[in-house]
Amino acid sequence: MGSLPSLASPDDIVARLGRNLNQTEMARVDALLRDGSAIIRRYCREDFTWYSADTITIHADGGIIVLPWRPVASVDSVLALSGVPGIPDIPVTWYHFDDIDTITVMNPSQSGIINLPEFWYEETLWWGGSFRVVGSHGYVESPDDVVAVLCTAIISELSTPTMSATLASESIGAYSYSMRRTSGAGLSAALVDAGMKTSLSDYRKTQGTIKVRMLCRLPTARRSRSGDDPSPVRTATATIPTHLWRRISLPARYSPEGAARNSSLPTG
Repeated sequence: MGSLPSLASPDDIVARLGRNLNQTEMARVDALLRDGSAIIRRYCREDFTWYSADTITIHADGGIIVLPWRPVASVDSVLALSGVPGIPDIPVTWYHFDDIDTITVMNPSQSGIINLPEFWYEETLWWGGSFRVVGSHGYVESPDDVVAVLCTAIISELSTPTMSATLASESIGAYSYSMRRTSGAGLSAALVDAGMKTSLSDYRKTQGTIKVRMLCRLPTARRSRSGDDPSPVRTATATIPTHLWRRISLPARYSPEGAARNSSLPTG
């Protein structure tokens, strides 16, 4: 992908400045627009560009696909990927899209298709498999608040007496004035002062999902230092997946029979 276009134009600057740009300002404005656009995109984690028929391969979690696109205009197709040679990928027509960002892939038994390969009825495939999604998303034009913040910051930079944008004060004869920016210096600080972290915070992508696996600890007896029989007081711990713990029954106190029954338990 080449460089992205600026989020505003010199005409947007002129409209807010109230006059035409002079020669010095014209020489700087394009570079400032590119730099400011890059800083805003980096902060928001959004490129503010329109994508038509974009394709993404994404993993489902519990039959739910959360698209990273914002905003989503349409979901055109969903394809379940088998990942197994000889078994074709299956177009999913029984999904539900909430018109925001979430696709729910229901059990294939609800698909209404009676001749699906048996392979696709395995719960792990539709519940947590990979899917290829095609859809359109993004922004046809830069949002008004993004343009406003960018233009305000650039006008502030163009109005700075020097190109360093670090000037705190200046005196010319009997006339003096001071300038202080609350968040440092440079275009990045100008964007912060213009409201980038407040006005544009809604565009910043900060949420996601992770899958966790809960583990439980079970007491197991161990031999004492003297080598005697295992003591019920001194215990070690074994960590097992939760999908096994409902099938396990431990004796209230240690016994050789209980030890024999539990000798096959996986230990951490």
